[in-house]
Amino acid sequence: MRAAVIEDQTLMRDYFAALLRKRCGVSAVVAIGSMAELNRRQAELTGVGLVLFDIDLGDGSTVDWAVARATAGHGGALVAVSSIGAQFPFKRLQAAGISLAHKNDSEKELVDLIQRTLGGAMVVSRHVMDLMGAGARDPHSPLKILGAREQQVLGLLGQRLSNDEVAAVLGCTPENVADHRRRIMRKLDLHNIEQLIECAIRHGLVFDSKAAAARPRLTP
Repeated sequence: MRAAVIEDQTLMRDYFAALLRKRCGVSAVVAIGSMAELNRRQAELTGVGLVLFDIDLGDGSTVDWAVARATAGHGGALVAVSSIGAQFPFKRLQAAGISLAHKNDSEKELVDLIQRTLGGAMVVSRHVMDLMGAGARDPHSPLKILGAREQQVLGLLGQRLSNDEVAAVLGCTPENVADHRRRIMRKLDLHNIEQLIECAIRHGLVFDSKAAAARPRLTP
């Protein structure tokens, strides 16, 4: 069986590749380290039996790509892995039938998850389940306090987009975005844009945190 490992950290990518060969019956691994490389090498993923992917590659998030691949039914099992300590888009990936693992999972847990996924199951690791449960219990989570539109705005502002840029994405006016921004900051007791960005990243509303951190700072 051929597999693909999509991971921006070289040591982790090599570890996953070796693990798949040694413990999961994989004969060849397509190793990809960035979204740019993934976009260039899409054709090489044809016929792979497993794709093990990190959700944040530094130059972009794999979430949209993975959900689209799962929805299109291109074949091959999908396993998302992350090192994020807060919520990442678990439910969206889970709804697409993608198994969820964490880099803090033990080797035995990861191998078991991969093998069960290859057997046709959608599996969520114990560590990820703990994170999902913690998020659901947090009374201060934006997912509990904010409406759906406010969560969208918070996620986009968390990418350091300006009001004009958020408005263009959502098809509304900059003034409407500014109103949402003020309400969000009041509801969450945030006092400046940097606190807002940190909150969006910490609660998993920004899936490309490295890219967000690299954007120019906004004026509060």
